[in-house]
Formats: sequence, C-alpha cells, structure tokens
Amino acid sequence: MAMTNAELRTDIARLDEKLRQIRIDNGRNLDPKPRPKIVDIPLSMALVDRLQPLKVIAVKYAAVLAADQITRIDLSKLAKYEEAAKVLRYSTGFWCSIHALGAGSFLRIIKRVNEAIDTGKTDELDINGLMRKVHFSIGLMTKDSALAYEIKGAAVMAEDAVYIAIAEVLPKIHQYEEDDMYE
Repeated sequence: MAMTNAELRTDIARLDEKLRQIRIDNGRNLDPKPRPKIVDIPLSMALVDRLQPLKVIAVKYAAVLAADQITRIDLSKLAKYEEAAKVLRYSTGFWCSIHALGAGSFLRIIKRVNEAIDTGKTDELDINGLMRKVHFSIGLMTKDSALAYEIKGAAVMAEDAVYIAIAEVLPKIHQYEEDDMYE
C-alpha cells in the first residue's frame, strides 16, 4: 500500500519526535552536532587506497555467500581496515566518507555472521539479504569518477607520513567519540 506525500510527512514527523525522545531518555544531546570533518583529502586518499584489499575480500565473501555458504572470518586480521574506515569517516571529502561507510558496513556484516556462527544461530541468517548488503558495501567502496573528482590534485602521501597523520588525528577522533555529541 503506497502512502501519500502528506502521510509520509506525518510519519516522518512522528519518527523524528520518537528519535528525539529516545535521545532525551538516553541523556544525549537533543539536536546532535554533525560529525566533525578533520581528515584532509591527502590522508583520505591514502586511507581509500588502504581499504582496497578489503574490497577484494568483500568480493570473495560475496562469492561464498552466493554459493549459499557462510564462513567465519578472523576479525583480528581485519583490524587495520577497521581503523582506516574509522578515521576515514571523518574525512572532509563526502565521497571519501561514503567509502568508509561501505567498509564499515561490510565489517559489521562479518561481525554479525561470526556471532551467528559462534552462537549456533546460522539458521536465522538471510544469506540472500547478506549477499545484497555485501554487494551494496562493495559499491560504496568502489573508486569511481565522483571520488576521482574529489581527490583530484591531492598530493600523494608517503607511507611514513600516513602513519604520522593517523596518529595525530586519532586522539581527536577518540575525544569526539567519547563526548558522543554528534551522530
């Protein structure tokens, strides 16, 4: 059943109010601040490049799911990708942060599957749904013309400089996450 525009607006207003009430009940800021953009484009470009092997893993994982199978992946081996995605979410570039969204989404899917395997609840997993979500995550992690436009002319950072830049920005990110004042 399709909703009219007026019904959609009413429903959105009701959900907005419900979200505000949940935030109040949890003692959080009523109107959260936007996520700060503190990672510049050269570092963002380096992080996008670092996440490319994760995209390859996601493609292979999608193939496993397409064969109607599930497998456990050792998340400790993917920790470097999780950190890169975490830092990239704070990029000044919109498309770079979208790339981080895809990487983070894929990592959450793996965690969900691992938890289902560990608890013996694999029969509750919708493998087709997971495969679609992985496919969507891969799409978000794809380097395309929008990302190329955003990083156009950015200087390539040396590997040592990337480590230094990440070390400088991580304390700020941890502080923002501890404050929990943004969404």
